Amino acid sequence: MSLSRETVSTIVDLIENKLAMMHIADCDDLREKGLLQRALSEVRGGSGIETCVLADIPRRGRRRKVSDILGERD
Repeated sequence: MSLSRETVSTIVDLIENKLAMMHIADCDDLREKGLLQRALSEVRGGSGIETCVLADIPRRGRRRKVSDILGERD
């Protein structure tokens, strides 16, 4: 399925706006941020592999502090 340049530009703008407005409060928000970054990379033509690290937060087990997770990713 091929998308027009206007459509791709609109999708990129929507994803960037959502990323700019996000407030990270828990691991689910952090996971969503990683998925949005990966989607943005894919829409722009990248592989999306570079930014998927944030999406690899485990869903099971003891919840870790978001600040600790963000500190590891820097």
